[in-house]
Amino acid sequence: MRNAYCVENVGWGSPHHLVIRPMTQPYECEVRFRIEDIDAFEATLAGLGARVALPYDFTDHYYKPAGTPWDPVEKSLRIREWVDPPRPTTICFARLEIMTIDGLKFKRSLYPEGKQSLFSGPIDLCRTLLDDLGFEFWFALRKEKARLWEIRDHHFNTAVEYIRGIGWTAEIEFEGKDPHVAGPAIQNALNLLKIPPHLVTHKPISAIYLEATAPSSNDENKG
Repeated sequence: MRNAYCVENVGWGSPHHLVIRPMTQPYECEVRFRIEDIDAFEATLAGLGARVALPYDFTDHYYKPAGTPWDPVEKSLRIREWVDPPRPTTICFARLEIMTIDGLKFKRSLYPEGKQSLFSGPIDLCRTLLDDLGFEFWFALRKEKARLWEIRDHHFNTAVEYIRGIGWTAEIEFEGKDPHVAGPAIQNALNLLKIPPHLVTHKPISAIYLEATAPSSNDENKG
């Protein structure tokens, strides 16, 4: 069972010249989990022989249809604006289904290769295209201090990210052509990383961010 990330060195030997490419096997399956203690988590990674394969930093600008309900658990439309490493700004779309295998709930892409890249170009043009297509800006979140950790001895990777409004979080993805194989592989990785079930969610980061940053009823009453 192979992890959904593929790391390739494209020159000069620097981590900044490593790129992540999707595996040819389709339909990535993923869970995300909260990290309560980043130092302890990195110690666990070190104990597994993990290494940083790629540091990265980008902002996702999320859009939704103007005046139409949009469930962030089922689909997402975003402009991905890269800070590091430098990569083209891209409009991406993803559609998901939620599955449960052996008690583990996870999300699965309904498209081969996961997110579909619809257009790449300057961010102003990306925004104009989505505006002209009837979409409106929703919110933005930045994934900073992010690192893709490669755990070669156990054949999987994990992406660890800091997001303002949420804190430290991470994800595990596996190819999901057969979700009955992907589910146990995800659970095995969670066990190796010593992640308790109450920290794991099937929800995409967009839904997690909206829940974490939504005004509370107390805030609304104050207004």
